[in-house]
Amino acid sequence: MRLLKTTTLLGLLACAPPAIAQEAPVPAARASYDQVVTQLRSAAPENRLDALRSLGATAYPEAIAQISQLLTDPVDDVQLETIYTLLSFYHVEKPAIVKRKKGLIVETRSRSAAQSIYDLGPYGLIPQPVPVELTNGLAQSMFDQNPRVRIESVYALGVMARPPLDGYAADALPRLLQDTNEDIREATARVIGGLRVSTAGDALVQALNDKSTRVATAAMRALGDVKAWQALTPLTDQFTYHKGKGPRAEAALDALARIAHASSQPVFVAQLTASSPNLRRLAGEGLARSGNREAAQQAATTLAGDKERDVQLAGAFASVMAGPQGGSSGVSSLVQALDNGANHEQAMGYLVELGARAVPGLDQALASKDPATRESVTLVLGFIGGDEALVLLERARGDGDLRVVRAAERAIARLRKG
Repeated sequence: MRLLKTTTLLGLLACAPPAIAQEAPVPAARASYDQVVTQLRSAAPENRLDALRSLGATAYPEAIAQISQLLTDPVDDVQLETIYTLLSFYHVEKPAIVKRKKGLIVETRSRSAAQSIYDLGPYGLIPQPVPVELTNGLAQSMFDQNPRVRIESVYALGVMARPPLDGYAADALPRLLQDTNEDIREATARVIGGLRVSTAGDALVQALNDKSTRVATAAMRALGDVKAWQALTPLTDQFTYHKGKGPRAEAALDALARIAHASSQPVFVAQLTASSPNLRRLAGEGLARSGNREAAQQAATTLAGDKERDVQLAGAFASVMAGPQGGSSGVSSLVQALDNGANHEQAMGYLVELGARAVPGLDQALASKDPATRESVTLVLGFIGGDEALVLLERARGDGDLRVVRAAERAIARLRKG
């Protein structure tokens, strides 16, 4: 679609929405609000942008559906600013500003703004409704003629939609795995996995042979995320063909470890003593998730003395999955890694996966002197959920650090929304 010829900033919101959704407009402001909504359909692009910015600044959740109609605007700049405005409703981090110069878009960073937010993971999400107008609008803009609009739309869907995704958007995503743009194919595979689009399994298997290693490895990760059992043989073949070496082999073992099917256990056991620490870690994860307590205990025992910290953490994860005997010490090891060091995100992921089994250890960690650790604990509790987690989150609302308080408020709001 065409560009809006202006020399102004492709403005984002002057005032970003707060971390908790706002109430609907009071009756006195209703008439003015409705007038602004009407301007979204103005023939003048400048009027549509003004209306977009006004609605974005309100932070009203009901504005999301109204704003979403501009996702298919005929002007690229309007589409892009619409995506960035909508992202501001859903994440504590806001998109980078995009400057305008001589009718061309000049990015302040090389990758897409939506990708930058997607890469931050789910912990900064703001609980908001996800209207069908939003997901359907992005499903259409994903096929825009402008590749920038396409890639921003794909990653934006990954940020704002909620797994498991179904309906029109879920049906549309697999078709983008055939896009001519490598970055868009990679983005699509990543988002399919993140949104758990299980119906895309066959399309992802075809993408294993993509000439781009980035696309193929993203497809493998997605197959693991959606637990595509039909991919067990081609994933094992990929690992064998590449002789356990290189990014494709690692991605294949990662996917197998996420699916964690019983037929893959011999592969995992063989890799517990591999020379590559990544393969040892992935093997431990696969055995931990296998449902076989003896296999999980074997992984825990083998990896406990590993010299690499990330492999040790995989062993701790396996010890908890093996049963009560090693559960307490395993959780303690994972909680200790929440010190905002190199492995804290890995530990957070394991703790979320452990669910209620991790809550007692997280209770103790809320007393940490390090606010970053307390914030990480709060974020993890928000994804674990349950009554015990809610009790701890209510306690965290009284924390002396504002970041911890805000994280607790977002987590409580998310859990109460169900």
